Amino acid sequence: MEIRKGPYGQFVIRKIEDIGSIHNYTQRLIAENIPGHMLPLYVIPAVSTYELSYDFSGLKCLSLLPQFQRSEINQLRKALGDLFLSLCDLPDYLLSPGSVILEDKFVFTDDSFTSLRVCFDPVKIPSGKLNIRSLSDAGIRTFLNSESLSACLTPDEIDRIIYAVEQNDDELLRQEANRIMIPLPEPEAKSLLLDLNEFKLTFLLSLLSLIFMLLKFPILSLLVVTAEVLFAVKTYRKIKDSPEITVASDSDSTKRRMLFGDSDEVCAIDALILTVSDPGTGKEEKRAVYTDKAAIGSDRFLCDIYVPDKEMSAIHAQIKKIGNTYYVCDLSQDNSTFIDNVRLTPGQDYEIKTGQVLMCGIREFRIDII
Repeated sequence: MEIRKGPYGQFVIRKIEDIGSIHNYTQRLIAENIPGHMLPLYVIPAVSTYELSYDFSGLKCLSLLPQFQRSEINQLRKALGDLFLSLCDLPDYLLSPGSVILEDKFVFTDDSFTSLRVCFDPVKIPSGKLNIRSLSDAGIRTFLNSESLSACLTPDEIDRIIYAVEQNDDELLRQEANRIMIPLPEPEAKSLLLDLNEFKLTFLLSLLSLIFMLLKFPILSLLVVTAEVLFAVKTYRKIKDSPEITVASDSDSTKRRMLFGDSDEVCAIDALILTVSDPGTGKEEKRAVYTDKAAIGSDRFLCDIYVPDKEMSAIHAQIKKIGNTYYVCDLSQDNSTFIDNVRLTPGQDYEIKTGQVLMCGIREFRIDII
């Protein structure tokens, strides 16, 4: 893709070889800007190819914007939240969120930072991509971690959004979208100036020291200078020890870093991590248990660890933590819960340890306790 500027406006250009790959239904929705945030699109015949031309006239490229002011950051956060809510609606219109071009140099905003506009690829896509998880293909992780958004989102907010996408949880993504639309509080700058009384005392001590020196009272002058030094040290410590007011990071930041592997920090949180492979893609996903009880199953509303698998019962198994030990209990309808290929007796608790494999139906979970 490339940026092209001309007398009739500014455009993002993408070349395609096969006009048959263009989906007319998608073109119509883009033309009507449904469900929103889409740049106007024109399909232009060219020599041996076709060009998709996205019109961003009058808008600014996100990657070229200067450093944001606090008010602009809050406006941009709201615009991001609106964009993610729209992305959640795309599958309802039979559009794939993965068809959005999520590169900051191809994402645009207006002068007031109240809206974000994106390029949407109108080519035909497989039905299996009609889900939130397809945003991973669109490069959402790179987009959220781009320098353009570094001042707008906290690392924990980025982790939660990526987690919602990778878990294909559109409800969680909606929650995070609404969450980032809340304005950040204004930071309280720590003042380095002395208050009026402290200033008066400092001035008085300096004046007395000068008078005693002029009157040739060296001992008194030395005492005053000593008092002034002690007062200066006390004031410095007061300034140094005063708390810095910052935007509070989320309480689950360590958990997110542990799940996504973005930090080499040693986490002191006691948790059980279940690693499961997607049978379709082979991609591994991590599910964490931090609570005393967590249900595993195919019902997203009843289970803490939701697995979209028809072979699993609505509530297939339950993990319990008693003291520092984890246990699993089979609750499945067909008694298809195993530990290391040993079938569990329904309703009975079994201790589980790192390195074991928990099987629920045909899904295998590798166990790690950290």
